[in-house]
Amino acid sequence: MLQYFPDHRYRSTFCKNSSPRLEYVCHVGTDAAHMPRSMHEHEHLCEVVLVSQGAGIYMIDGRRYTAQKGNLIVYNGRTVHDEFGGSGSDLVTYCIAISGLRIDGLPADHLLPEGYCPVQPLHQHFSEVLSLFSAVEHEAKEHAEIANYLTMALVTKLAAFLREEGLKEEQQTPTLAAKARAFIDKNYKENIRLGDIAAATHTNAYYLSHLFKAEVGLSPMKYVILRRIGEAQNLLINTDMTITQIAAQVGYNNSNYFQNVFKGALDMTPGEYRRKWTV
Repeated sequence: MLQYFPDHRYRSTFCKNSSPRLEYVCHVGTDAAHMPRSMHEHEHLCEVVLVSQGAGIYMIDGRRYTAQKGNLIVYNGRTVHDEFGGSGSDLVTYCIAISGLRIDGLPADHLLPEGYCPVQPLHQHFSEVLSLFSAVEHEAKEHAEIANYLTMALVTKLAAFLREEGLKEEQQTPTLAAKARAFIDKNYKENIRLGDIAAATHTNAYYLSHLFKAEVGLSPMKYVILRRIGEAQNLLINTDMTITQIAAQVGYNNSNYFQNVFKGALDMTPGEYRRKWTV
């Protein structure tokens, strides 16, 4: 028999008196991966996604990434991201969201250190991490306390992995399109027009549209719409706000118009979307 005595003189991953909590966990299969989540952010949550099968395309802070089986995806708090999934890629993912996350040396609601790539290959750690995600999902249905402690164990494991083996990302000089995107992310709830975006970036509207579409893949005003829709999706899933309240929250004074825009983007009404994605 082998007996091990752990060294209890370790430095805790979490800041003193912090109490991270599992807010939700989801297991997205191939039947749901075809429906993308548009651009959105979580102000007081950190989301962690594990790709357990297939591959998908993700846009994170204006950069497009391909993630495949064995990859970890980290969305720090206030990170704007969407999830395209990719048709025919057999994408299957786990996702957990944590509130109250305070890791020693990092800002609140951050798991990924600054300058690190948000998509990380887990290599030999994949099986262990997959087991933890699966255990969190299993316990969340019946034993919230157990699920919460498992989440803390998972985050501790991932924080150590990122600290010791995490890949850094090549830094890029902010482009004109990136500056325009940042302006939209900050002001999308307002009644902004293309001229407002061009004025904020000190450039010609036509020139800006051309550069923005080439870099981001859609026009600035289409980005505004998808930014609003993405936040609406988030509120539909994670709050009990009425559709009228959500419409106003994302910049639409007319609820009927908001519902028409939402259906045009996702081919279903906000009510249908809420019923499909919540239990």
